[in-house]
Amino acid sequence: MNALRNILYLSEVHKKISIPLASLMAIGMIACSDSEKTAGGGPSGTEAGNAITAQIMVAGEPAAYARVKLTESESLDAADSEYTQADKDGFVTFENVSDGNYTLEARHDGMALQREVPVEGKSLDLGSNMLDRMVSVSGSVSSDGDGVVKVRGMSHSAKVKDGKFSMDSLPAGPLSLVFIPAKEGRDTSSTYMKVVAGESSTASTFAEESRALLLDDFQDSNYQNRFMPAHTWDGGWWYFNYSTENVTPDFITEDGKHLFALEDEDGNIMAHVEATFGETVEDSTGKVVWPWATVGIELGKSDKALCNDISSVDSIAFRAKGEGAIVFGLVDETQEKEDQLIAQYELTLGKDWKRFSVPLAEIIDPRFSYNCVNQLVWNFKPNNEEKAVKFWLDDIELTGGKRLSIWKR
Repeated sequence: MNALRNILYLSEVHKKISIPLASLMAIGMIACSDSEKTAGGGPSGTEAGNAITAQIMVAGEPAAYARVKLTESESLDAADSEYTQADKDGFVTFENVSDGNYTLEARHDGMALQREVPVEGKSLDLGSNMLDRMVSVSGSVSSDGDGVVKVRGMSHSAKVKDGKFSMDSLPAGPLSLVFIPAKEGRDTSSTYMKVVAGESSTASTFAEESRALLLDDFQDSNYQNRFMPAHTWDGGWWYFNYSTENVTPDFITEDGKHLFALEDEDGNIMAHVEATFGETVEDSTGKVVWPWATVGIELGKSDKALCNDISSVDSIAFRAKGEGAIVFGLVDETQEKEDQLIAQYELTLGKDWKRFSVPLAEIIDPRFSYNCVNQLVWNFKPNNEEKAVKFWLDDIELTGGKRLSIWKR
């Protein structure tokens, strides 16, 4: 159990991980509609809903009459956006806003910004918000067909010709792109990126939306899960942790910071981890230390207060191979330390790839539920004379459930 307590403590893990974020993206502002209104002043919640107030700034001065847009974070439809204009002092207010997650976007004189706005039962004053340089993005989708790329939560788009697209005049920050093929019957696909102000960026590694609950296939060679909701780029890190007293990782990647690797096998990228287990020892205080090692992935943001409700998910599937055994588990960090591993499922690895499908309803501790899952973990269990585990992992996905119902908080 000491091993599990160590496994579930991640703050130090984040300090060790250096992760190249995926490439970036961006967008152009749509012309304002007839529903546009001019508003200003401070918070002014009404009986009909919440109010969102902000001041838009540029180069330290109010961005007078900046164009501002509020859109549901998961929307691809311009009809879900509300447009307004800041007053002469840069103040803007949206009235009667229902509870939910939104993207606030502003544009003024060649500068832009975006900001995530969660609304939960009260009016919000977002304070000063500084416009920054716009960016451009070009890229390719997973097919060579025509269609359109849209930006989730911002309702911007770009035409795709022969699998290529380009957009400019975009705000910096995390973005979610969805490719909608022109050919009838073709699945849409998506990717997530973070845009750096003033830079040109390249987008790729689109994955089919029919597998929107695919957590990772590692094809972007990134140590961050890219199939999360928009604006959660600060979470979703892959990690490898172990007992330094009696477990030895078999290799370290070239950067010296990841104790597992992403490797290419016939054009497919996968995660690879190995570790050798020693004997149980006592530390300097006389405390017994059991050998343990684990690979894990966060769900959603790093903020442990945010839950992911996967109660609608039927199973979690992944491909794996190797030597030794793995105990797959789910973590609820709202529980006491000794109870955070709320479900587990042991499987034996083989030399050939195998797709494992873990039935969630059958493995959970009856004391708990799947209403607040923070991490997925693959705990090592050597079952050979060498006391070693070799583990290759790929294509982790959730079966059943709806994207928005899972990441609703």
